[in-house]
Amino acid sequence: MSATTPMAHGTAARAQAPLVVSLEEGLLRTDVRLEAALALLRRAPLALLRWLVFPKRAPIVAHARSSGVDLDPDLLPLEPQLVDYLCAQHRQGRRLILYARDRDLGLAIADRLKIFESVCDQPNVEHERSERAAAHFALVTRAGTRVPEEPPPQELVVSGKKSPAWVGALPIEALPSLASAGIGCWLQALRLHQWAKNLLLLLPVVLAGPLASAFDWIRALVAFLAMGLTASAGYFVNDLLDLEADRRHPIKRNRPFASGALPLMAGIAAVPILLLGALALAALLPTRFALALGAYLGLTLSYSFWLKRVAIVDVVGLGGLFTLRVIAGAFAITAPLSYWLLTFSMFLFLSLAALKRYAELDRLAKSGGTILVDRGYSTLDLPLLVSLGVASGIASTVIFVVYLVNEQFPRALYTQPGWLWLAFPILLTWLLRAWRLAVHGKMDEDPVLFALRDPLSHAMAVMVLGTLILAW
Repeated sequence: MSATTPMAHGTAARAQAPLVVSLEEGLLRTDVRLEAALALLRRAPLALLRWLVFPKRAPIVAHARSSGVDLDPDLLPLEPQLVDYLCAQHRQGRRLILYARDRDLGLAIADRLKIFESVCDQPNVEHERSERAAAHFALVTRAGTRVPEEPPPQELVVSGKKSPAWVGALPIEALPSLASAGIGCWLQALRLHQWAKNLLLLLPVVLAGPLASAFDWIRALVAFLAMGLTASAGYFVNDLLDLEADRRHPIKRNRPFASGALPLMAGIAAVPILLLGALALAALLPTRFALALGAYLGLTLSYSFWLKRVAIVDVVGLGGLFTLRVIAGAFAITAPLSYWLLTFSMFLFLSLAALKRYAELDRLAKSGGTILVDRGYSTLDLPLLVSLGVASGIASTVIFVVYLVNEQFPRALYTQPGWLWLAFPILLTWLLRAWRLAVHGKMDEDPVLFALRDPLSHAMAVMVLGTLILAW
């Protein structure tokens, strides 16, 4: 019989060691302290202010709970690789203990996974050493690190790059490395496809026709980039404040912050960086463009904090955001504002905003739900949204014709302005088709994303561009 080597004995000891799993630094893909602070900021800002002001305060998660703002443990994202590893260890009979600074949250997560023997807020290291002198404990945190081949006996074995203070300088047990956020997550969070909405800033320079100079086009493109950075900052704020609602949504739960793919702190830090970039670009343009950009940012923040939770007001707010893009484009090239054009924009995008809400409610109704969480709508509003959206869409096309007849035709900017009229039936057809698809349950919840993916929408956009070229 061959003797057992010290290395084999050490490896076997590690295999038998109970795992003390860190909830906050390991199992969760999100920072619950920041989540609690963001939830308070959105739903109980005065409670957050009290927590910041008073020096002797409870932990932020407990304070949020006592203020009536509780995190839903069933929605918090977990590290999938780590969960798989722990489940495999559990099936092999290994003891698993959950370490959680917030015991209530730890108990809820333990009940969700049903693999932990117990939950503690700080393992009793001295007790464990005296009771099981030869046993080793492994604290599982967010990423594995290289381990000595043979840890000394009667020591606590720790895994991870960040561990609670009580651990000290103790040996490390290696575990599977966890996936980190890549550039794709950041691009998704920036929602670059939504920058297509900012093409509205180019509308004033396009409609200026032959009067638009090369310098006007350059300024319009700079304005496009500035608006894009501002819009992305707004999307970051919206996603950070809307974590719970996004996680309840079958598609939005995959957003980088809701899924935990991107750290919340990184998102918070990115907001001022994006806004500084937008401000630097705006400094190259007329002052009133910066004022329009500030108004857009203010309305965006109002929408994220309040407007989107008030039925009907939210779709009017979205229409206003689109209209502000047209105003900003006119200010960038110092073009006169056309109130017919602004009214057309308001009605057109009111229709698209209603379309977005209708698609969300229709999906909810088909899944058996009745209330659209954090949006103020119920499935009873479906007929209202159809009426509002179709009526606004038709009104926008009529106003577009009035804009052409009253403003564009008399100015004689185009050699053949009659061709512009053909944009009217094209736009009307696109809107009515979009609403028919929505009623039949075939519309994407994001009309902009639908248009970017839909070949017929591409063809209609080319046709509209063709009318402009023919009119010149």
